[in-house]
Amino acid sequence: MKTRGLLFFALALLTLLRWIWLAPQELAPSGAYLALCGHTPSVAYFDGPGATAICVALGTDWAGATALGAALLWPVFGALATLVLYLLVAPLAGRPAAAVAAVLLNLLPAFNAAALQPTCAMPLTLFALGFAACAWRALDTSSVRWWLGAGACAASGLLFDYLAWFFLPALVVVMLASHRWRPQFLEPGFWLAAVLPLAVLGWLLAWNAEHGWVHFIGGTWQTAATLDLRRAPQALAAAVLGSSPFLLPALAAALWFALREIRHARLGKFLAVPALFAVLIAAYLALQGSPAEAAGLVAAALVIPLVVRLPVPQPVLVAVLLGAALWTAGGLALRQSSPQIGIAEVVREIEALRGTQTTDPSAPVFLVAHNAALASALALHLADTSFVPAGHPPVYVVESPYADSQFALWPRYDQFVEAPKPTAEEAPDPFTEQDGTNPFLWRSALYITPQTPDNLPQAVTAAFASHRLLAEITTPSGEILRVYLCSEYETLPL
Repeated sequence: MKTRGLLFFALALLTLLRWIWLAPQELAPSGAYLALCGHTPSVAYFDGPGATAICVALGTDWAGATALGAALLWPVFGALATLVLYLLVAPLAGRPAAAVAAVLLNLLPAFNAAALQPTCAMPLTLFALGFAACAWRALDTSSVRWWLGAGACAASGLLFDYLAWFFLPALVVVMLASHRWRPQFLEPGFWLAAVLPLAVLGWLLAWNAEHGWVHFIGGTWQTAATLDLRRAPQALAAAVLGSSPFLLPALAAALWFALREIRHARLGKFLAVPALFAVLIAAYLALQGSPAEAAGLVAAALVIPLVVRLPVPQPVLVAVLLGAALWTAGGLALRQSSPQIGIAEVVREIEALRGTQTTDPSAPVFLVAHNAALASALALHLADTSFVPAGHPPVYVVESPYADSQFALWPRYDQFVEAPKPTAEEAPDPFTEQDGTNPFLWRSALYITPQTPDNLPQAVTAAFASHRLLAEITTPSGEILRVYLCSEYETLPL
């Protein structure tokens, strides 16, 4: 069997094994939250660009509200990323080296984790490698088609995460540093490649302008420029766990040697500059205390083509491969799945309670949960959502002036809406410029939470006329969820 055929077979088998791994697991609250967001398609959500949530929603539509459904596309993204890496390395170092690069990528613990968890890390890595593969061919052939392919990859990456912004700037640095590639700025290809990413970025910025710039108001210029060096040991430990003690030295050595020869090696320059961009971004995020998994995985994937070019003896390479394989296999074997909450059974009990407490069909009891994760998990498993107003989430979170999730951007039960205009027979109030009303006033709600009666938030105790513990539900994991009947919503006092 030829190398390419063997690669396709191995990727198909690996994808199937990852699906089998996911099949018995329960949907995590984070996955439920993404699915709930994705069921209302948008270019972006409170937490960032929207493609991750939309892909999760598609998976749950096709395979059900399970861990397999939420992450259904991620093993496919992993297989495509491996194939694109092979196509990137093959013309640069030959098919055997490309096959070794594909194996190395799949031995990264961070890569395997990203192939099983619905986050932006895996699709971002896929499009980073795709951008590099298209850009190399575009620079080599001046083909507008390959330039457009590179632009499409950069634009697709931006739909998953803003981290994809560095793709084009890194390529600009590479082109400026090369006498051979500098004239490409005078041709239309590169500028056509920039159109799609800039259009997507403009789309995202327009969405932010409409929603109070929620993606960019989490800090100040001072916090953005403050790095805590005390986080460096923790960041290094995360790098070791994500790449294994066997591959991390190889990745570091490959990048170091490529940077040493960057002035004379055109290929090393093309590979090392984007990889260095990604490494610096990952280091910055880690020292900021922000999640750096996506940037770290992109950095490792971009450095792997440099690893296969290292002049190391074959026994050393075999030892690295075997050590990394054992490390990754051991990590997967020791990995514990999240406890089974049995959310479907919990939702059935809550629906039964809601049905018994709804005495007036015109004012049905609505549902409120302790936080966004619990609200999403409950909402995704509701069998009957006929009581939910159009455009509203099936389960609300407790009213709060603090916005910390997409629930703050969706309609809320504490919001006032414009009242209907008075009829011609009714005299308008001359002292009221705009009249508002809340359709949830005097309605009852079920509040679902692990909190005990003594620890209920003021948004429950003060906003409703009365409340009482209605039921306690013990989940298979041993957690107790309490259901409170909150009667006659009055809104929080000023």
